[in-house]
Amino acid sequence: MDKQKIIDIMNKEMVVALGCTDPMAISYAAAAARKIAHTGDIKSINIQLSKSIIKSASSVIIPGTNESGVKMAAVLGALFGNSDKKLMVLEGVNKKSVKVAKEFLANKECTVSEVKNDILLYLEVFIETTKDTARTILIDDYSNWVYAEKNGVVLFDQRVKRTSIDIENITPVLTLEEIWEFINKADINKDFSIVKESILLNSNISKEGILHEYGLQVGKTLKDRMDDNKLYKDITNCAISRAAAGADARMAGSPMPVISNSGSGNQGITATMPVVAVAELLDIDEEKTIRGVALSNLVTIYAKEYFGRVSALCGANIAAMGASCGVTFLLGGKLKEIENAIQNMAGDVIGMFCDGAKAGCALKVSTSVSAAMQSAFLAVKGINIKETDGIIEHNVEDTLKNIGKMSSSCSYMINNMIVDIMMHKKKGE
Repeated sequence: MDKQKIIDIMNKEMVVALGCTDPMAISYAAAAARKIAHTGDIKSINIQLSKSIIKSASSVIIPGTNESGVKMAAVLGALFGNSDKKLMVLEGVNKKSVKVAKEFLANKECTVSEVKNDILLYLEVFIETTKDTARTILIDDYSNWVYAEKNGVVLFDQRVKRTSIDIENITPVLTLEEIWEFINKADINKDFSIVKESILLNSNISKEGILHEYGLQVGKTLKDRMDDNKLYKDITNCAISRAAAGADARMAGSPMPVISNSGSGNQGITATMPVVAVAELLDIDEEKTIRGVALSNLVTIYAKEYFGRVSALCGANIAAMGASCGVTFLLGGKLKEIENAIQNMAGDVIGMFCDGAKAGCALKVSTSVSAAMQSAFLAVKGINIKETDGIIEHNVEDTLKNIGKMSSSCSYMINNMIVDIMMHKKKGE
């Protein structure tokens, strides 16, 4: 086991993020472009996006505001964003900022168009001021800034020639055996700093969603029903409530930060909060809780290598797969039982479509966590879906490859269909 490699992977894939990742990436790219074109007043902003970002940035509330939309995210980023903070770019944005942004949109040019390439995650912002122009491009990851130019002169270009992804020959940077050894042997005081921060920040936004009426109030409603003795207060319902409440608050514009996982705050919440909730209800000690949350997040990172950073399928399913492993660990499961949990999740909810970031994501989180708990209960009993069933293979890696094939092959077609539906659906009066 290369302990430092695993710590570096956690620190790379588990980062502080504010609000939904897609509008934050737009704000980040716009803030970066404005920083390059730092002189003069902004005359126009042009944004080009892949369908996957259009899908997920259109409806979700921008943190600290009651607003949504690609244009608002870009203008807020250009006028008030701090690109040095990356996905925390809009920290401190308030109602006054929104008022100024609305005035800009009413009087200046801001356009949005779909980029014509086959990159699932592509974001380009072009800003023209009275003195300068600037262009920034993000590709493949929400903070992966690969290109910049000022006044037509290239400042840096880190774009690489793209090749087709061969799912069959993916060599993951982690293995389950490495993850298992790490979470059992790593130093609890030195090696889990980001995991401890994820427990703190994601618990805070979960509590926020429980206490206040955010979005669809999925988590709060479950908690209220348990408090009124109309729903049994067991570890499954508590896990669902805590995870969904975090997604409720995040999707409805809470200004509280989270620790994301593999580019998604909801994935970070889903990988963390079910394990925390189970540990609290079963009175599990702090050290084992931290190791369980680390296992959940690392399995999520491991599985996302096959699934892809962006997909037409819901990433909460993959994070819930990690959560199922974390819960299995808390319930006494060993490596074999962890493998069982992954196989059970692969045979259950994997395949749920992602139709964009929005309040309804909390429902998808709740469904995924419910499946995660059931998968964990079966796993610790030594029960797992067999290789004769559906996409399940004899070993976990081959099962994940099959999930990767599904995700890769369907994403362009499904994203096109979903965005077309979103753009042309009939609105109610």
